[in-house]
Amino acid sequence: MKPIVAGLDFGTSNSAIGYASGNALDLHRFEHGGQSVPTALFYDEEEGVLVSGHDAETRFLQGHEGRYLRALKSILGTSLADDVTRMGARSWPFRSLLTSFLIAVKKSVETASGGEIAGLVAGRPVRFVDEDETRDKRAETLLREVLEEAGFGPVHFVFEPVAALIDAEAAMQDPVYVLVADIGGGTSDFTLARRSADGGSKEVAGFEILANHGVHIGGTDLDKRLSLKAVMPAFGYGTEMKALTSDVMLPVPASYYSDLATWQKIHFCYTYAMKQDVREVMRQAVDPEKIELLLELLERQLGHRLVNAVEGVKIALSDKDAAVLDFPYIDDLPAIEVDRVALAQHFAPLEQQVAKAAEETLAMAGVRPEDVGHIVLTGGSTLLPDMRRVITGCVPAAQIVPSDPFTAVAKGLTKAAHRVFPTA
Repeated sequence: MKPIVAGLDFGTSNSAIGYASGNALDLHRFEHGGQSVPTALFYDEEEGVLVSGHDAETRFLQGHEGRYLRALKSILGTSLADDVTRMGARSWPFRSLLTSFLIAVKKSVETASGGEIAGLVAGRPVRFVDEDETRDKRAETLLREVLEEAGFGPVHFVFEPVAALIDAEAAMQDPVYVLVADIGGGTSDFTLARRSADGGSKEVAGFEILANHGVHIGGTDLDKRLSLKAVMPAFGYGTEMKALTSDVMLPVPASYYSDLATWQKIHFCYTYAMKQDVREVMRQAVDPEKIELLLELLERQLGHRLVNAVEGVKIALSDKDAAVLDFPYIDDLPAIEVDRVALAQHFAPLEQQVAKAAEETLAMAGVRPEDVGHIVLTGGSTLLPDMRRVITGCVPAAQIVPSDPFTAVAKGLTKAAHRVFPTA
């Protein structure tokens, strides 16, 4: 097999990979024909098999019995990285699940290209973990280890916003200062760069990186907030219950809803103990009919489907004024409509934190906002009008550089791989 080098964008929601052989650079098309694949696994209980990507998503949406695992990247830097989960007759370390997904990606690109990956440039967020250098380094180490266990190697890391800058190099006319904003599924990352004939590294031709900064807020956090603010009240979130030994009113535990709105925690909600707990709450609840809907959600293990539906509402509101949650699995669930005004109110606190990170990036670089002439926007959440507005508002004179929000990072990583491993 011919040697190739590759650039991997291992994303929270979706992943993409490109490869280079000689001077030819291509973004891999997966088996379904698209240039990205869901970062997901599905354990099919009936067949006893673990499948990944589009096959995982398809089986889940078709209602196969089993466990759906998404946002796998989110475990990096958390205690789950060292934990196990039960599927079928065995326990699966989360680490081995990451490796399984990455093996499938590697096999797909090598089969399609007819090559063997001899070097990999992998993207990483600027911050896996906010304000904890030890955990952040541990997360990168784990990612390197699972990539090597999957057969990739040697592995070189590039910050994801730097990769987007590499992809956008040729699209900018006479740039001086450039701000890159990568708002992905799990993190919001920023790079401030200056055009420099001799300041570039082996990955970044002609740009000097002045500052990298990030915050652990991304599309999945927006989904969680939308779920808690607009959807979970229909299941009893924010309602009250009577205390067992007095007339005091207590809030229904918020942890149920927070976990059900978090991809990597949903499967922990289906335990017998939690369902028994919810039954007790239903007896004491002021709105027992809402808690009954919550119990149905748990008993029928519909949490992942609900999160998927919430994400669909968010995506629809990127170009519509209103959207209705489509969730036909629970007959008594009332229609839940969300408009763009309500969405803006729900997302405003998180968007302001993202904007603050952008402003901090400029301050770290010692560059005034008005001096930034170009901005590169990538990541699916930059398609949300209000998110786009608050970020571009940080650099009022900047021209938006054309960039594909879903493939720019993978393309930039592939270009970087071609530069880092020129002999492959």
